[in-house]
Formats: sequence, C-alpha cells, structure tokens
Amino acid sequence: MTAAPPSPEDEREAYAAFLALSRQRSVFAEPWWLDATTGSARAWSPNLLRAADGSVRAAWPLPVRPTRVGLVGTTAPYTPWLGPLLPDAAPGVARTSADVELLEALAASLVGHAHVEAACLPELDYWTPLSWHGFEQTTRTTWRLAHAGDVDATRAAMRKGTRRKLSIAERDALVVEEGSVADLLVACEATFAQQGAAVPAAAALDRAARAALERERGTVLVVRSAEGTLAAAGLFVEDDRRSYAIAYGRGPGEDVDGASTLLLWAGIRRAAERGLGFDFEGSMIRSIERFVRGFGGEPHAYSVVRRSSPAWARTVARRRRVKRLLRR
Repeated sequence: MTAAPPSPEDEREAYAAFLALSRQRSVFAEPWWLDATTGSARAWSPNLLRAADGSVRAAWPLPVRPTRVGLVGTTAPYTPWLGPLLPDAAPGVARTSADVELLEALAASLVGHAHVEAACLPELDYWTPLSWHGFEQTTRTTWRLAHAGDVDATRAAMRKGTRRKLSIAERDALVVEEGSVADLLVACEATFAQQGAAVPAAAALDRAARAALERERGTVLVVRSAEGTLAAAGLFVEDDRRSYAIAYGRGPGEDVDGASTLLLWAGIRRAAERGLGFDFEGSMIRSIERFVRGFGGEPHAYSVVRRSSPAWARTVARRRRVKRLLRR
C-alpha cells in the first residue's frame, strides 16, 4: 500500500525544522516571512528534498506563480535572499562533496519550472553544480558589520564623512525612538515620491513589517527633529545571527541633515545590544552603496542564479519587443 503524500502542514513543519539547522538560514526563508511578503501560505513552496526514510536533506523555498508556459519561481518583495538551503557541517571536502550532490538534486527537482531565479545568501559560497544544470550566475555585493560589541570602535572605523553626519545629527538634537508601521510607510512614500514613483509592493512591506513586530523579530525605528517632525524611518528585522536594514526613507518635510545616518547607526547599536551582526542589505545603486560603505563594514559577495526554459526565454523576448515598440 502506497503511503499518502505529506500534507501541506506536514511539509511546512518539516521545512521549518530543517531551516533551523541550515547554514543558509535567515529570517527571509522563515515561513511567516514568506507568508507575509507573498500574501499567502499557498503562494510559495518549500521544495523539500527528502531521503528514502523521509528526512529532509535540503530545500529551495520559492514563491511561485503559474504562467501559460509553466511555473515561475523568483523571489518575494522585501526578501533580499532566498536560495538553496543546505545542512550545516564543518567546512571541508566532505561538506563540499555533499553540497555538490544536494545542489544537483535540487536543480533537477525544479527542472519542470519555466523559470527559476534566486539571490542566495553569501553563505551559499559554491554555485558551480547549478551551472551543470543550466543555471547562470551574477555576482553582487552586500555590506556587513560583524558583531559590533564595541560600538565606539565601530564608530571610529567609519568614514570621516559618515562620522561628521552623525555628529551633526547629535548636535541638532535629533531623537531616535521606536515608531509605527505608519511612520515607516510615510517615510518610504515621501522618499519614492521625490523620484516620481510609488513605494514598490507597499502592501507587502506593510504586512512584513507588522508580522515582524508582532513576533518581536524586528522594529521600526524613527528619527525625529527636536520639534518632533518625522525626519527618517526604517524597518530592521533579525534572525539568530544578524539584523538587516530592509527599508528606510526620509520624512516628508525638508531633508534633515544626518537623519538617515543616525537612523542606521541606531539600527547598528540595537543589533550590538542583542549580540548580532548587521547587514545593510547591499544595493548596486552607486549612491546607496557609497552611503552604506561609509559605515565601515566589509563587502560580502553573493550569487544571483537563474535558469529559463526556451519557452520562457521566448516569452521574455516577446515582452521586451512590445515594450520597445510602445516607447517609440
């Protein structure tokens, strides 16, 4: 008699248990985060790789959406990293060999998808086995601070201009306090409005922020002027290893000098108090890269991997041709 397949609830429970033991674990791969950012527990799949005895050997969580050419799995809003999850083990040839086998098996298990794309945590430091199964790769960079227990030393290691901005904020008596999700959205809306754009996936940001605060897995920090005006706000979420700056923006009024610098510094200090490292969730945009680099962290490379079926590649090419025609 054939055993019944695991229920979605069993799959979710098995996934959560495995995630806690994976060296690629992060808050962004946790079920509650994916529920919030995708909008539904049914909008993403853990894609578990099981052994013959039913135990979980690896996983590749993917938000998925159906298209006429097949399933497309990419990422969720405000989810900077989401890729293969492998078991933790001591570094060495045995772990690398096991990783190769698992990555190949995961790639094979997703061969029916029309498109798969994922930005992987820096902890996934060997992607070559995916290339044997048709994946391409792009290297990007985030900036991190290790556990900043000595905040004075961390401040001293900042670029001179960043320290000056911080001193200006302190001189002008800017105040940092915990804020609300509404404060966060106001700041983000004001920042994007200056660029003539709307906040990307604002509903997902709202859900993710509320979920993080409800679970005490993050906070909204705000900077106010001495008069109480909102000068900046940001969402910081955390797991057992580090805190991440997920979204932040300036207030809707006149730009307050040093407010954004003070905001991130408050996030760094909060992480240090909890014994956590800090990840700036690095950007490839030059102005943002320069801003976060000024805090004196270290660059960490990470891989963006992708594989497309011929049908999906044709679909994308057709969409691009249509867009070019519409711009004429």
